[in-house]
Amino acid sequence: MALSGRRGRGSRETGSGTTAAGARVTPLLAQYLRAKERYPDAIVFFRLGDFYEMFFEDAVLGARLLDVTLTSRPAGPDGERIPMAGVPVHAAHAHLARLLEQGHRVAICEQMADPSRVKGLVPREVVRVVTPALSLDEGSIEPRVSQYLVALSHGPGGFGLASLELGAAELRAGLVADGAALLAELVRLEPRELLHPPLEATLLASIRRALPRCALRESTSLADTDVRSLLDEALGAGWRDRSDPLGDEALRAAAAAVRYAREAHVGAALGIDRIGAAAQPDRLMLDEAAVRNLEIVRTLSGERRGSLLDVVDETCTPPGARLLRRRLLAPAADVATIRRRHDVVEALCADGPLRDALREALAGVGDLERLAARVALGQAGPRELGAMRDGLRAAARVRAALETAASRALDETLARWRSVDLCDEVRARLEGELVDEPPVAAGAGGIFRAGVCAELDELRQIAASGRQMLLEYERREREATGIASLRVRYNEVFGHYLEVTRANLGRVPPHWRRRQTVAGAERFVTDELEALAGRIAGAEERSVALEQARFLALRAEVAGHASRLRTLSSALADLDVHLSFARVAARDNWCRPTIDDSVRLELEDGRHPVVERLAPAGTFVPNDVRLDADGERLWIVTGPNMAGKSTVMRQAAVAVVLAQAGAFVPARRAHVGIVDRLFTRIGASDDIGRGASTFMVEMRETASILRGATRRSFVVLDEIGRGTSTWDGLAIAWAVGEHLADVVRCRAMFATHYHELCALADGRPHVANVNASVRAVGDAVVFLHRLARGAASRSYGIEVARLAGLPESVLARARLRLAELEGAARSARGGARAAPDRAQLELFGPPARPGRIEQLLLALDPERMTPLEALVELSRLRAAVRGEADAVAADATMDIHGSNACPETSRASHD
Repeated sequence: MALSGRRGRGSRETGSGTTAAGARVTPLLAQYLRAKERYPDAIVFFRLGDFYEMFFEDAVLGARLLDVTLTSRPAGPDGERIPMAGVPVHAAHAHLARLLEQGHRVAICEQMADPSRVKGLVPREVVRVVTPALSLDEGSIEPRVSQYLVALSHGPGGFGLASLELGAAELRAGLVADGAALLAELVRLEPRELLHPPLEATLLASIRRALPRCALRESTSLADTDVRSLLDEALGAGWRDRSDPLGDEALRAAAAAVRYAREAHVGAALGIDRIGAAAQPDRLMLDEAAVRNLEIVRTLSGERRGSLLDVVDETCTPPGARLLRRRLLAPAADVATIRRRHDVVEALCADGPLRDALREALAGVGDLERLAARVALGQAGPRELGAMRDGLRAAARVRAALETAASRALDETLARWRSVDLCDEVRARLEGELVDEPPVAAGAGGIFRAGVCAELDELRQIAASGRQMLLEYERREREATGIASLRVRYNEVFGHYLEVTRANLGRVPPHWRRRQTVAGAERFVTDELEALAGRIAGAEERSVALEQARFLALRAEVAGHASRLRTLSSALADLDVHLSFARVAARDNWCRPTIDDSVRLELEDGRHPVVERLAPAGTFVPNDVRLDADGERLWIVTGPNMAGKSTVMRQAAVAVVLAQAGAFVPARRAHVGIVDRLFTRIGASDDIGRGASTFMVEMRETASILRGATRRSFVVLDEIGRGTSTWDGLAIAWAVGEHLADVVRCRAMFATHYHELCALADGRPHVANVNASVRAVGDAVVFLHRLARGAASRSYGIEVARLAGLPESVLARARLRLAELEGAARSARGGARAAPDRAQLELFGPPARPGRIEQLLLALDPERMTPLEALVELSRLRAAVRGEADAVAADATMDIHGSNACPETSRASHD
């Protein structure tokens, strides 16, 4: 690869130096190695003319990740060749995005001077380190998802956790007690990078599984003195007075996040002057299982489509989308806060014209929050300042739309948005200075309007007249020589020149000087052309330099208003979220829920918003839910698979999330007493990476629920006790149900195929049985998807198996075997079914007196018997049990397949 052929003048630097190993290299490579030594865990993009080059192991890795050519170049006088690969500067953003998506950090090493004006080695410095969490480039971040860097520390009191969102200049920190709480907080934040101390392998594996897109980086802990000095320097004097009260472990995590961010943004102020508390006591706590099982932000397969967020996100601005996502993952638990949000949604829901006007205005606001961050960090270009100007114009239109609603009795509800600071002077400054469509880069010129700067206007006039003079010169030379195809052209290497085809070389005047030969043509210059070109070039260079200086000053001036711009963006995002909720409520006929401090949960004709959206119009069957921790608080939900048990329970949990997030809910009427924690135990899966079976995963999740649930919690359980023997599973499920009903005393729904659990309601007025109704028509079954009072009579497992496509021969054999088992069960119990309470007394009551066979077994002493004595006793036992073989066989059948209460139940099936 010939460097001089594609990389311009900056690639011609030569000389020699040495590597750390003592090998001689060029000064250019020595410059690269110094940058790599400073950032050993980053891929170094080393600016060389029009390319960013990678060398050594970076080149090998980069070529593989980016699908670019891997080549080599001489390393020094010894002639050893080293790997190298490069990407064009103009396409660097796309390549950076690919590296960031794969979790890599990239150190940008820029040329600090114009290579054309430097003799020898061009100075280079790492100007910033681009990381997955700290990048603000549009092409490398998701505009509608928050971009968090999270840092952890670990001490005797638990984990210190700090989250930094650079785009919002927000740093929060707090303390989490244990690994489960840590995992829940990480799932809520979903960081792109996690700085962590050494962690135990099981916790680290759980984090990797829960956060597949997060880059995990082990970091060293900071000493207390380093924490204080680092935060004092980065956040400025008085930061403690501006911050929330925080413990030492939280501050240590915050300092780790700040240190990492400052190393990435070399020499730039982060725009952070305080640390907020991460803990929000007045919020509904959702653990990792609840977020996953309720598919709040993505489906179980990892897709956004089909999630709750996908249904309710009608936001118009990226900050609004990010705020809505945060509210779904951390709903409020304060009655006054939720009611205020519902007031706004109700007002907007009732005013269709206002909704449309606000939506149109908000669509033009853009991402003021991240624009302000890029301006503050010195990364914004002219086009981004133009986008900020346009966003501020749109914000003014939002205000105007709100003011038209004054006559619609919305003054009090919408007053806080009508009084927000619109940063009018910033908008006026940008409108007065910038052209309508500014360029991407400041070096291209053409940023400012005519009349803004007299000196700039003069230089532009000189350059413009010079170009006209070039055209006039071209015309004169064409007439003088008679060469009709003569052209005045330009390139960066030779400047301006006259180009003549080979066929016309005989007409070239003698005072023309040959400059270059190309295929089919020759290039010449003259004294007059050089003088004219010099005049034009000087004016253009001075014009561009003046515009660049003026742009930097304008950007610095706007950066001084970054905090105000973020406040405005936050207010508009809040309005955007309320507008989104109102739009969905009006479109899908959702109702305003009653919110209070009670412990009730009532949904009349409740619907699941996602299932209803995906189902054909008018086919979804609504259901009622009525739970009260002071009354009927536990529902045992039975019924066959596919009858809708899981859907009803999920829609109740989703209604709680929506109501406390500030949205209306899909129901005819809703009453939600504040829920402090929402737990779900749904589905079955193993965890091979942690060596945990399906049953172990289920038990861990259940244990977490029983430890964390309070009287104000809402618990959804779907199939507890699978993956072990029938009686073990039933016993565990029974004990869990009893604990929730009698000890925790919270609102809960418990779906099961253990029909014996229906007996929990006997003598307990706070426990009720409900079932998902079906209708049997011959061998077929029709699912009504409607909850009814009472326990299900059958499980309809064989009918569901037929719907799933099992071969008819298998189904016939299953029916025959089921009839045999049911007959054996009735025979063993005297031909009649025992009542459910009788079955439960046998299972959970005192043990029955041993029979004759058991007495014989208990009389044996195996430890004192010889093998021959053991064989004799075995023969005697066989003779003794021969007369009772049928009864023993029937009892064994019952142990495997069911109880007297419901022998046809399939124990391992689930919705």
